Amino acid sequence: MMNFIKRNTFQKPILTGIILMLIALSFRLIDIFVLRLDERLGEIILSKALGFCLVLLFVWAIGKKPDSIGFHSRRLGASLLIGTVITMLPFIVAYTVEWIVLQQMGQEPRFLFAAIDPKAGVTGGLLFALWLVVGNFINSFMEEGLFRGVMLNLNRRRLSFWKSNWLQAGLFGAWHLVWVIKWVQTGVVSTPGEIGLGIVANFLPQICLGLVWGYAYLKTNNLWTAWMAHTLTNTTLNLLHVATVDGMNPGMSIRMTTFSNVSLLMMFLIRYLCNRRKMPELLSYAPMEAIS
Repeated sequence: MMNFIKRNTFQKPILTGIILMLIALSFRLIDIFVLRLDERLGEIILSKALGFCLVLLFVWAIGKKPDSIGFHSRRLGASLLIGTVITMLPFIVAYTVEWIVLQQMGQEPRFLFAAIDPKAGVTGGLLFALWLVVGNFINSFMEEGLFRGVMLNLNRRRLSFWKSNWLQAGLFGAWHLVWVIKWVQTGVVSTPGEIGLGIVANFLPQICLGLVWGYAYLKTNNLWTAWMAHTLTNTTLNLLHVATVDGMNPGMSIRMTTFSNVSLLMMFLIRYLCNRRKMPELLSYAPMEAIS
């Protein structure tokens, strides 16, 4: 069985990555639409854990270890620092722009620290905040391991880096569209305009971030960079909110548009920091190229 997986991974790397994504997506769909753990627990923790196990199982099946997809300790401190910087700088700009716009509109914005899962619409106290952080840790392991660690590496067996990066980023964006289906099902959105806005909000920002995190993995040769950026992004959005007289997070579209655009600019900073620290770039052909 392992030889079969190795052989087919070598012969059809892009298809292999897509199949893995579809398997992980099936876990996700069951979690959201059958078990509905997002409504009951505020986290689709089961599918996240199963997805990460799927990544580890695949890496083991092709005779590799997690370090082959970037989960290693080389240049760990620098990688985590870069992941933190490229996330917090865009957030500082994004929240500032959102605040200024809302203030100019006379909405009297104020920052609010609260544990809220914006996709599921579930709120809670300190324990729920810790639960969300744990979920973000696992989610980042799963999604970074799958999209950047496995899929980006597999794509590069047939495509240039940027084509590979665009492919995994596009699939990463499509991966999040399941929430639009959920919102339609539960009546959160109903009109064509609301559905269209939901599609844009759950697709374009994820493509931008997928591109940035893929580039960060390339330049640092360490998946912990993208893991840190991903975890901080989700955790910040879960815990730091802007409230106004009109409700919670009315300027979310402003925040995420700004955050996405500034994040794209962070690729210049990533390049600068990695060159200055002389960090080794990911090999022209991924560490998994020796699969045979």
